[in-house]
Amino acid sequence: MNASNPIDYQVPPGWGDDPLSEFQWAGMKNEFASFVHAPGWRNALSAIAEDLSKCSAYAISGAFEVDDPAAGFLFMTAHNHFLASARLVSSGQCLSAYATGRAAVESALYGWYLAGKPDACQRWHDKPKTRGERKKWDQEFRFSALSDALSMISEDASKWAKEMHQTAIDFGAHPNKEALYSNMRLETTMEGRRLTMEFLHTSRAASLSATKFVIETGMFVVTLFGRAYPDADRFHGLVKAASRHAEALRALVAEYAQVVKDDVQGLSAPHDGIP
Repeated sequence: MNASNPIDYQVPPGWGDDPLSEFQWAGMKNEFASFVHAPGWRNALSAIAEDLSKCSAYAISGAFEVDDPAAGFLFMTAHNHFLASARLVSSGQCLSAYATGRAAVESALYGWYLAGKPDACQRWHDKPKTRGERKKWDQEFRFSALSDALSMISEDASKWAKEMHQTAIDFGAHPNKEALYSNMRLETTMEGRRLTMEFLHTSRAASLSATKFVIETGMFVVTLFGRAYPDADRFHGLVKAASRHAEALRALVAEYAQVVKDDVQGLSAPHDGIP
């Protein structure tokens, strides 16, 4: 994942002249701004990314030493989804981060389940095509079944998984009313009010909530990897690291509580005299 210093790159001719690269360029500038002006949030995301790199390195190093490496590869997929989610919220693409965050949670939960039940790997690979057999397969591998299985070792972890999964569904990973207006911004002018599109969110309640969600998904992936692979946990201290990430997140939430409160109050304030 090495890369040259960004100063070595030059913007190619025509970059920003079409709608797609214009949007990409605006997102990249937001990422630079997040790096400079939101170091606390950025450091929290980066610390989790570092732990997930350790998880992926452990998974790939043992790929040829197990009968089926699917469990480890699912955790690597969760790592990938976390990185995508972190970049989305850093660039201001809050709505989409809930979809990739959901994928990270699901991939980690499946990875944990298969790591603890190697005999289930082949059943998972052999997804049936007939309706009757598919129903039986779903009874084992649907999200609710796996989260219930997680409750056998930790009620808190199971509840956490369900809450994040539902949050993702509510706020962008599935068509729901809570996410319906998140890409719109109400502006007031001398002529009245108007709606504008806002695909890149500024640092307000919506973006802070999305970033908090992404951090939690990363903590969840790290925690489940540590539970699935005790040797990796003993060597890297993954479960304890997740607890440290939780402490850092609580501090950030407290620090930005007034920002969120002011933004929410501003959104709900009446617009006197505006039709």
